[in-house]
Parts: sequence; structure tokens; C-alpha cells
Amino acid sequence: MVMNKDEAKVLEQIAADAAIKWAKTGIGYFSMEDAVNKYIDAIGANRAIGNDPEAIRLGREAAALRIDIESIHALSKDQEQRLNDALMKIARDGVPRPRRSFRR
Repeated sequence: MVMNKDEAKVLEQIAADAAIKWAKTGIGYFSMEDAVNKYIDAIGANRAIGNDPEAIRLGREAAALRIDIESIHALSKDQEQRLNDALMKIARDGVPRPRRSFRR
């Protein structure tokens, strides 16, 4: 579900606010994860031509970096590094894994 720019900007700000709160206090990781995943889904980073997992991962990481950039003004260097690591983990965890099964 791709949204218009205003709706996506609102979700980006919600995700950035949750990210700042988590980076500063350590509270609200799962709220931040939900907000980040909603933003990533809203901008369409969960889709790629041919459902290529590598392309999806790169799109999710780019969206996560956008949230990191929006949050950087309110954080110290250590807080920003911790947030960046958490956002990259969220981005990687949401990538669909290729299924390895036998087909007949």
C-alpha cells in the first residue's frame, strides 16, 4: 500500500519520534520497530521487481537510513550509532527469506 507524500511524511515523523525516544531512553523498542515497519511498508520498500530479496533489503535499509537522518539532530554520536544499528537490524529482519524446498 503506497501512500501519498503527506501521509508518508507523517509516518516518517512518527517513526523518527519513536526512534529518538528509544535511542535516548532505551524504552519503546517494539513501538519503534512497529513505526519503522509501517513507514517502510507505506513507501513501498517491501516490494521489488521479481521480489528479489536483495533489492528488498536494500530498499528497507535506505528507508531506515532516512529515519536515522531525520533523528540525527536530537542524538549524541553514541545514541545515533546505537539507533543506526537497531534500524539496520529491523531492515534486515523484515526481508523475506527465499524458500528452499523440493518441488515436484
